[in-house]
Amino acid sequence: MKYTRITVVLLFCFAVLFMLPAQTEGLQTKVIDGKEFYIYKVKPSEGFYSLTHKFGISQEEIIRFNPAAKNGLKRGQLLMIPTKKTLEGEASGSEIESTFEHTIVRGESLYSISKMYKVTIQSIIDLNPGSEHGIKAGATLKIPQHYRQKKAKQTQAKATTTTTTTKTTTAQSKPVSPPVTDKVNQEAPSVATDGNSGEYVYHTINAGETLFSISQKYDIDIETILKLNPGISPNNLKRGSVIRLTPNTKEMNVTIAPQQLYTEYKVRKKETLYSISKKFGTTVEEIKKCNPNIKKIKQDDIIYIPAGIEYNTVTAENPITSAEINNIYNKLYKSDKKGVINVAVILPFMLKQAHPDTKASLYTEYYQGFLMAVDSLKRQGASINVYAYDSEASDATVRNILTDPQLKEMDMIIAPDDDNQIKLIADFGLANDINVINTFSLKNEEVSHNAKIFQTNIPHSYLYAEAADRFIRYLGNRKVVFLTHTSEESDKKDFVNGLKEELSRAHIAYSEIKFGNELNLQNQDSIWAGQSGVVFVPTSARKKILSIIIAPLEALKAQREDLDIALFGYPEWLTQVPEYLNEFYKLNTYLYSRFYANPFDENAKSFHKRFLYWYNKDMINASPQYALLGFDTGIYFLSAIRAYGKNFAVQKLENSSDRIQTDFAFQRINNWSGFINKSFYFVNFAPDFTIKKIRE
Repeated sequence: MKYTRITVVLLFCFAVLFMLPAQTEGLQTKVIDGKEFYIYKVKPSEGFYSLTHKFGISQEEIIRFNPAAKNGLKRGQLLMIPTKKTLEGEASGSEIESTFEHTIVRGESLYSISKMYKVTIQSIIDLNPGSEHGIKAGATLKIPQHYRQKKAKQTQAKATTTTTTTKTTTAQSKPVSPPVTDKVNQEAPSVATDGNSGEYVYHTINAGETLFSISQKYDIDIETILKLNPGISPNNLKRGSVIRLTPNTKEMNVTIAPQQLYTEYKVRKKETLYSISKKFGTTVEEIKKCNPNIKKIKQDDIIYIPAGIEYNTVTAENPITSAEINNIYNKLYKSDKKGVINVAVILPFMLKQAHPDTKASLYTEYYQGFLMAVDSLKRQGASINVYAYDSEASDATVRNILTDPQLKEMDMIIAPDDDNQIKLIADFGLANDINVINTFSLKNEEVSHNAKIFQTNIPHSYLYAEAADRFIRYLGNRKVVFLTHTSEESDKKDFVNGLKEELSRAHIAYSEIKFGNELNLQNQDSIWAGQSGVVFVPTSARKKILSIIIAPLEALKAQREDLDIALFGYPEWLTQVPEYLNEFYKLNTYLYSRFYANPFDENAKSFHKRFLYWYNKDMINASPQYALLGFDTGIYFLSAIRAYGKNFAVQKLENSSDRIQTDFAFQRINNWSGFINKSFYFVNFAPDFTIKKIRE
């Protein structure tokens, strides 16, 4: 029985295939914007089921080209049915190039680029031999195109229409019925919530290209291009930058106008309208419509006989003006300032635990600092509502929180550090146009393809690249000496290797001194001979290494007063400042860090006093200090929303350089991504016993 059923199904499918030519014979075809369609008039009681079998296409494909049919078919309704040629042409994707070019930005790696475009690292290496040994900023890479649906438009400079009719007529044709207009709309899908491989075509912008020319090439609305790529604007199309597109989603405005065709006929002896109608396969009523002034006929009269219907279609699209494009952009990203700012804070406070651990206490302290920012802005006249939720470190709890209807009214949501929960909240934010702040996770990758995310901590790869660049600008005029322990594995290998590469590109020589339990600098004068300055860079941030190198460096400083010695270190050393502060001063020490609150700064001291007053406790000793993190984050984002509305990122994204512990300089990773904070500090403990925060 099972085999019989399969056989019947196969026989039915073959029967449908053989029936198709017969079903479409005699139907008029039209070519619109390079795509061929049958013009079909719906018959009484005809539904999608019969049409799908008649033409061998799905109901979804019929509705795709005839959106007016999505609510059902009507008798006499005109449909555009894609021919086999059209469907095969869309599937071929011949207009879409197999690769596109990506210009490398400082801090990017093969890994980050592969994640950006959802391709494998090996596929990039295959197209770019040698890239496995390293890539450099400013160079270009070929990236494989992985567009699944392969629906490329057969591009024409101007929309044109041609007509092919299976019936022939021997006389002139004359329209006798009014045009019927139907709007044929290839409905664009909603913007995807992620960047999975195959959903998009990636296009590298060339010199001279405009939004209009790109929309014509890929058959996509300008509005859709702007939605998919919030990093571009009508006046900001940068040559060499990449945008993502969904081809063949452009709305088509088509007028289908039926026109009656007829032939002239000379009446013979004894013929009647009835006999003539039977002779030509029409009706008396149709003949009368073509001859409204004739009531009776006689021999040798010339009358018109209907010979079929021709459907003329008109498609027209004039180049859109700059003003119209700007209007589209402004409507998409208009300032939406409201009287009240609504903020949700979703963090693992672990309130159900009798004794929450230190991590939960730190999140509570972050929230306390955030509330101090709210208070500061309320004193300036701002109206702010804060909704706090305990995520309980649970995916299920976060899912439940997101069902709260009031969450859709938020201007921003502060997310926890768990990557799964960040994704849940990020998808919710993208779907509901809500900014999502990721303050705690460094390695989360949602920011690379979700335009609503703000990652307040610069990722490691960008931090290392930017720190290496700043190192060369501030310390590159000195002799660079790396200090490497012979048995301790380097915990800063990525940074050190990146710094060495940048030094080599800048043609700056460097040396390396290896040491064990002791660092001996007594017989190393040849390394810095002839140099006025030297900077020592240990290849590990461990406290053990710091304790080994400090005393020998101090001794060298005392012996060689003519040598301008500096020490370069890591964020982890900030926790060692109380123990090594004087040594850091003596050695003119530089550290790079995402955070730093100078304990001698008046603003930092004032905040500390206020926090103590508000909560009757001191801040937890941590780096960063979470209360300051909450305060700085709150002041920056709440001020931005207050000034420009929740679309502040498009309206005006300002950098801040006056925060207590964290500054903000947000940049997109690409034209469809969210933002990462590129700000960080060089903290210099100078020999004059001052502490400087170097921001640029």
